[in-house]
Amino acid sequence: MTQRLTKFFMLALTAMFVLAACRKEDAPLPDNLVTFQSNAQGISESASSITVKLLLSRATDRDIAVSVNYVATGATYGTDFTTSPAAVSGAVPVTILSGASEATFTITKTAGAVFDGTEKVVFTIASSASPVLIGTEKEFTLSFSEIISTGTTTVGNGGGATYGNKVFFDLSANSQEDVLRTKWDLGLYTGSDDWRVILNSSTAMMAKQIDKNDLTTVTAADTIGFSTDVFFNQAAPTTASLAYIDYPSGDLTKTAIAAVSATASDNKVYIVNRGTGVGSPAPARGWKKIRVIRNASGGYTVQHADIASATFTSVDIPKTDTHFFNYISFETGAVDIEPAKTKWDIAWTYFSNVTNFGGEVPYTFQDFILQNRNVQVAKVLTTTKAYADFTEADITAQTFSGAQNTIGSSWRAGGGPTTAPSVLSTIYYIVKDGNNNVYKLRFTALTQNGERGYPAFEYALVKRG
Repeated sequence: MTQRLTKFFMLALTAMFVLAACRKEDAPLPDNLVTFQSNAQGISESASSITVKLLLSRATDRDIAVSVNYVATGATYGTDFTTSPAAVSGAVPVTILSGASEATFTITKTAGAVFDGTEKVVFTIASSASPVLIGTEKEFTLSFSEIISTGTTTVGNGGGATYGNKVFFDLSANSQEDVLRTKWDLGLYTGSDDWRVILNSSTAMMAKQIDKNDLTTVTAADTIGFSTDVFFNQAAPTTASLAYIDYPSGDLTKTAIAAVSATASDNKVYIVNRGTGVGSPAPARGWKKIRVIRNASGGYTVQHADIASATFTSVDIPKTDTHFFNYISFETGAVDIEPAKTKWDIAWTYFSNVTNFGGEVPYTFQDFILQNRNVQVAKVLTTTKAYADFTEADITAQTFSGAQNTIGSSWRAGGGPTTAPSVLSTIYYIVKDGNNNVYKLRFTALTQNGERGYPAFEYALVKRG
């Protein structure tokens, strides 16, 4: 009898464990929702088109057909504007391809069309193929004039748990633009007052000057000693590595690469470790040798090659007024990375930060917030003033900073080996953009459906510039 009871209980326990395991494995996923990335944007007088993005909660395993209806006020389809894909019977057909989590359509002004700024088009997600459902952010309004957003809630497309994107946000335009963070290697400063080069800090790049001027004489032997200081070779961070990164404040006098001299012979060769790419584990991006000089056209010439190469490639990068930096990729040459200087305010990224470890040492940090060079930011503790209570009258009491890492990592806590990261509810920020619009901004999440790489924040206009 005892043996039978024991056997019965063992079978029962086994069945319970199997059932529990099945329930855990078979737990349904949350609904996959399609939404607009933002609810309103404007198209400036000088711009000819704008791209609108649809997002899914997660990537789809099949093509998803989405129908977007539109209602135009003061403008006529075909006469004043068109879309790509083209509209059919008052609806724009958009397909989100299998394996993707987003899709776009483009709105283009018709050549010769004249707008007085009051025209608008309201787009509404009307239907979506199964199993995707329509989310709450199903309406998008396009104004045929630049807007100054009064604020909204935003989820950044950081690319998920491997934080593959750098995301630029323009608060007044209610827009964001994401770019693969491995798409570039160097940024060349466009200001007339200085000649500076920045590293791609979102890949943990490091650079060390050597006493040579000719790239063809540089070999892998020149990396000896330096190779022990790069991020992924370190058992623990060292103060020696600090000189090989750009200082996180964005101070251009504290870059790993010295100012580019007008005297060509003063510009030395640098050994560059390109850091790591996107993935888990993150792949090493290898070694390069580079030299940057000024050219006769008033811009930069970047010479670069693989560390063991007997030849090198030269790429000319101009100085322009529209952007703070122009960029180069060692694979593809000149590349577009950040928006124009007036078209972004803050950016979310993976970042080469510093911490105190017996002296300042570099280390990599996820969920870092940078600000544009024409933006000022102040920090406010909720114990001083509640977010909801902050008004225009409170602006003059704030201390603003132009350092690019003013927000930095201060919006979140934890994230060490034993503590999960979380958003701090005790702090928010006052952001003054390049047009003197002032916003209050607070972060609300650093995950979406439990996945890292999707920072969320809300903001509200406090004072129009």
